[in-house]
Amino acid sequence: MEFTAIEARLIRECEELAGLAVASDWLEEPQFGKNADGLLTWSFDLLTGDRRIPMRLVFPALFPDLPPFVLPADSTVRLSQHQYGEGGELCLQYRPDNWHPDCKSTDVVRSARALLEATLKDGGFSDVKSAHPADLPSLLSGCSRRFMLPPDTARLLRLRLAGHATDIRMTLERRVGVSEVLVARVDTIGLDSGLRVPIDGPGVGGSMVPGVLYRLPDIRQIPDLPPEDLKEFLYQYLPSRLRKWIESAGDMLVVISNGKREVLLRVRHYGLERMVELFHTFEPPKVKERRVHGKMFRESSVCIIGAGSLGSKVAASLTREGVGQFMLLDNDILWSDNLVRNELDEMDVGHHKAVSLKHRLLRINPAAKVGALGMSLTSQSAVQHITQLSEIISTCDLVIDTTADSGVFRMAAAICTQKLKPLVWGRVYAGGLGGLIARSIPSEDPPPLTAASQLRAWCEEKGMEPPEGREHNYGVQGDEDDEPLYASDGDVGVIANRLVRHALDALATTEMRVHPEPAYFIGLRKGWIFDHPFDTHPVIFDPQERWEKGGTSFAEERVERVITHLGVQHDA
Repeated sequence: MEFTAIEARLIRECEELAGLAVASDWLEEPQFGKNADGLLTWSFDLLTGDRRIPMRLVFPALFPDLPPFVLPADSTVRLSQHQYGEGGELCLQYRPDNWHPDCKSTDVVRSARALLEATLKDGGFSDVKSAHPADLPSLLSGCSRRFMLPPDTARLLRLRLAGHATDIRMTLERRVGVSEVLVARVDTIGLDSGLRVPIDGPGVGGSMVPGVLYRLPDIRQIPDLPPEDLKEFLYQYLPSRLRKWIESAGDMLVVISNGKREVLLRVRHYGLERMVELFHTFEPPKVKERRVHGKMFRESSVCIIGAGSLGSKVAASLTREGVGQFMLLDNDILWSDNLVRNELDEMDVGHHKAVSLKHRLLRINPAAKVGALGMSLTSQSAVQHITQLSEIISTCDLVIDTTADSGVFRMAAAICTQKLKPLVWGRVYAGGLGGLIARSIPSEDPPPLTAASQLRAWCEEKGMEPPEGREHNYGVQGDEDDEPLYASDGDVGVIANRLVRHALDALATTEMRVHPEPAYFIGLRKGWIFDHPFDTHPVIFDPQERWEKGGTSFAEERVERVITHLGVQHDA
């Protein structure tokens, strides 16, 4: 029988492993086999000191380009801190980052022996230094129960009286992937007048569950024991009266603190049976400023009209950029067919887009201040909302219109002109052909309605109007027999990203701006005025008309002067 080069290599590796087992007194019960994934394995017992450790070496599908790996035969065993979770593979001297095909599987087995000989039997810790810095995601990958404890929350927990129990409320966020992962966070500490809310708490999301904090009566050492032993050991630290109360609750999260370290247990009782789960406590990375100029944007207030495909993406991106205050206006409901482009998801179907988008932004940045209003600006009742919309716009630093509705734009433009507020607007053209981003800033550009008129004139000079299309949802009808062409999520995303940059430029100082011109026609594919994808046409406005000083008081003064001129008597 003829073998391929890889097959011959595997046979040679197996022969050398068998020879190592014969020549070594620290290897017993060697056996070749195949695992559930169809990979070649070598099982063996590794003898070190008075321990017999069943192990398994696995040849990956990409061997010999990648090294074989060694893991315990028992998937629940944690042998070393140099291991990727319980039952995971050992981090050895030979790894994917330094493996060379000339290395041998026998070298990998010898490396496993050296690591375990330097590892204590009970503690699972050794003096062997990690070959690469430990990163939090890797450490947490093997932990399905996680207790996220930021510094301010830990500080508040440690201020509670020693020997006393305190009511707390926690959030429990569940995700199901390869396994179920639970992340617990402290929401509030104490009750009524003694209530404390951590500034680095959980924000928005997760199921709210009751809990209890118990401060140990002294600075007792919380020992480094295997999880199965530690959780029962700590549970017995609790006073008997507290254990009885927890038992009556049925399901309780229990935080135990010695003033220096915190441990979270989940205690559930099923009749006379008790189940205790130990959560892995970790401190999240320190929150960094979202952007270099994030502090400035944090104080900025933005009104976004429209929470559809374009508006939802713009709002989410501005939140990530650090904008701290929003008012969202949209009276529409999210339906399933909106999900192909909207930032929202299936959980929001049937809800008002503005309200759902508010919750989405708070999930991105819990510190943001977000208002949402189901205000209709396209119906006959829109006139009734002018006063309310004027009040909203007067409190904002910037208004963004993402509706592509001429009536809404006209209303927003008129109010922004009166209130001397900058207006940014965007359009996605039918079929995802391209889009428009534009801004009108007081003292720099003509008023929004004048700017829009100049954009129409610019298009007329080209001899072609923008392809708005005859279908909703950014669709354009081709020939009679053709299906309508719709803008994809990616098409809308490109215009949204550039519109966000335009909005940030409107909030920033002149020297910080990225887009020097007030308006751009951006091509995404060949057609209309675009010769190729990303063909961009900047437009410079003619500042022929200046912004008129406005405001409600000025409008009232104008009415008063006209009434006086007409000689009309005031209403009684």
